[in-house]
This record gives sequence, C-alpha cells and structure tokens, in this order.
Amino acid sequence: MPQFESAYWLPQLVWLAAIFAVLYFAVVRPTLPKVGRVIDEREGRVAGDLDAAEAAKAEADSIRTRYDDGMASAREAAQARVAAAQTEAAKAAEGRMKALSDVLDTKAAEAATRLSGARDAARATLAATTTELTSEAVTRLTGLTLPTAEIEAVLSAQK
Repeated sequence: MPQFESAYWLPQLVWLAAIFAVLYFAVVRPTLPKVGRVIDEREGRVAGDLDAAEAAKAEADSIRTRYDDGMASAREAAQARVAAAQTEAAKAAEGRMKALSDVLDTKAAEAATRLSGARDAARATLAATTTELTSEAVTRLTGLTLPTAEIEAVLSAQK
C-alpha cells in the first residue's frame, strides 16, 4: 500500500497541515466567536430564566403563605361567628323555654285552682247528695224525718 510507504508520508503530512490550516482559518476561526457569543447568550438567558423562576417561586410561596394565613383567619372568624350564633341561639332558646315554662306554670296553677274548685264543688255536691239520700233512707225505713244538720253531723263524725 502506497500510503504506508515512508516516501509518501512527507507529502501527506504537508497536505494534512495545509487542509487543517485552511479549515481552521476559513471555518473555525470566523465561526468560533459567533458560537462563543451564542453560548454566552444562552448561558445568560438560562441564568436569567433561572433567576426569574426563583423569583416567581418566591412570589408564589409568598402568595401561598398569605393565602394560608387568610384562610386560617377566615376560618377562625367563621368559627367565632358560629360560636357567637350558637351562644345567641342558646340564649334565645333558653329565653323561649323560660317563657314557655312560665306560661305552663301559670296554666298548671290555673288548672290546679280549677281542679281544687271542682273537687270542692264535687265534695259539696257529694255531701249534699249523701245527706239527702240518707234523709230519704231514714224516712222510708223508719218513717222519721231527721233534721239535715243532725245527718250532716253524723256523716262528718264517721270520716
């Protein structure tokens, strides 16, 4: 193979150096600064985006903290309102129960008074009926007419 013979190495090395120099000075040298600027711009943009992302995250965390604090304070306020409403409702119910209890006590006292009156009237009627029946029985059995006061005295003595 001719490329491996030592006589051909020198011209091959010269052509390699010439092609390398042409490629280096024609392609790499003009484009390397452009590529460096693009890389620098990209690094700057990535760093800016990372900074913006960190700032956005910090703002989001701040908003989340304010939201959580707001929700906690709203929850506490709502619980306080519910507790106040429950207390107020309990007081109102207690007032209504007391008023109802007073009305029922008044009605019970009136009913007890009416019952006592009815019981006294029934006892009086029963006493009068008993006296009358006893008087009729004595009159029919013995033919004697006894005064009502005597019959009432006898009946009251038996109680």
